[in-house]
Amino acid sequence: MKYLNGVLTLIAACLVLITFAVTGIIPSANAKGTDKKFVTVPLNADGTITVRMAPNSVTDINIKEVGGRSCYGELDVNIEEVDGNSFYNAVPVKIRD
Repeated sequence: MKYLNGVLTLIAACLVLITFAVTGIIPSANAKGTDKKFVTVPLNADGTITVRMAPNSVTDINIKEVGGRSCYGELDVNIEEVDGNSFYNAVPVKIRD
């Protein structure tokens, strides 16, 4: 008999909680809205991201540090290929403020 009373008490408590939730006595938790947009980006097997540049486009790149060291003046950049054309020497890039 004690087991039955325990089960019925548990059912009654659950019904009371459900009633509170439905009537709004217990407030619902909602995520805060944001104006930021997020997208998923496919990763390669090694964790890198494949990036393709649009042809005939100019991209402004601001590099502040490499490997924890600040960059000033010129930074040598080794580019393997651009639009199907190979590069065999480093391409000097001037850094502007």
